[in-house]
This record gives sequence, structure tokens and C-alpha cells, in this order.
Amino acid sequence: MKKLLAGLMIAAAMFSFGCGRNAEFGTVDMSKLEAEAPIVKTTQEDLTKKMNDLKVQMDKDMEGKSGEDAKKVAEDYSAKAKLVQSEAQNKLKSSLDNALNQVAKEKSLGAILDKRAVPQGAQDVTNDVIAKMK
Repeated sequence: MKKLLAGLMIAAAMFSFGCGRNAEFGTVDMSKLEAEAPIVKTTQEDLTKKMNDLKVQMDKDMEGKSGEDAKKVAEDYSAKAKLVQSEAQNKLKSSLDNALNQVAKEKSLGAILDKRAVPQGAQDVTNDVIAKMK
């Protein structure tokens, strides 16, 4: 039932965005992309390092503080951590969007969708997308 609903939603979206009935579309295996794209690994490593650095700095700034002062320091570092995470997510999203657009253009695809949402009939472009992500 979920696949049927997903298929109907995809069909409606393609119709709404002007993809004709004969338009080709591709799919991407997001699990494979997350596991194999080098930028995902380097971004995760960079994020882990930055978060560890923030924790070390926060621990230093928390020394000797209690109550409202400690709460303020924790809130400041929480905001910094959210910013670092947001920057990492934006970097990955931008890389993925650019890769998807390049592959769609090169292969003349009307859309590239998540493989889990497409029961059959689409071209798998996962490896092409992974190769384009920078």
C-alpha cells in the first residue's frame, strides 16, 4: 500500500512539474550513496572533529562556573554545535543537488528520485551521482 501511495505521489509530482508521460527518470540508492560517497565520509570526519573541539573548549569554559553562568556557557556551545551541524548538512545538500542536476542533464532525465519510492522502471544513476559529488 505504501509503495502504491508513493508511486501515485511521484506520478502526481511529475505531472505537476511538467514531466511528460514519456519522460525518463532515474533513481538513487541513498543508503549506497551515504556509504560510498567520499564527501560524506570526509564531512562526517570534519564534523566529528569540530564537535570534539567544541566540547573540549566548552569543558574549559565551564571550569569553575555553576548555576546561570554554566547554563549560559552550555547554551552558547549548543548554538555553536547546531551551526556546525547545519554547515555540514548544507555542504552535503549542495554537493548532492549539484551532482543530481549534472547527472539529470547528462542523461536527459526528467527527474531523479529516491530508489525506495520507485517500485520499478527507472534507471539507477547512483554510481554516477557518487562520482559527481565533490
